[in-house]
Amino acid sequence: MKNILFFLLILGSSVYQSKAQVKEHYKAQIAYKIVETSPRYRQLTKGLYERIVKNGGTSYGIMLESSPNPKTDLSEAYSENYHFNLHESYADRMPIIARFVFDPKKQQLYEEDVANDKLIAIAFDKKLLPRFNRNR
Repeated sequence: MKNILFFLLILGSSVYQSKAQVKEHYKAQIAYKIVETSPRYRQLTKGLYERIVKNGGTSYGIMLESSPNPKTDLSEAYSENYHFNLHESYADRMPIIARFVFDPKKQQLYEEDVANDKLIAIAFDKKLLPRFNRNR
């Protein structure tokens, strides 16, 4: 009987953990969509794949560098905001083209101006905010 109770306790805690991970992972997925819907992201990526291949590269991508939940969001570090980079992929390097920051408290997307060390608010699909804010 003790073994069965112990098993149920372990099973219950792992299900609870899974639900928590899905919730945070879901927010990171929506944050990706927020970046990808911005006119600035679309401007930067229009024709980008062809240019990269022409220069000997393979593709481009967007990577989550830091987030409020780095373990569940599979990001490299903790931050109160979601930090993304847009990069080109080559066999020997991955140069970063642009950096984006989504601030969940201010509900705003920014492009990071690295040279001047400032954030510039940019447009995005605001219809995604209720999905981001929904508890899942």
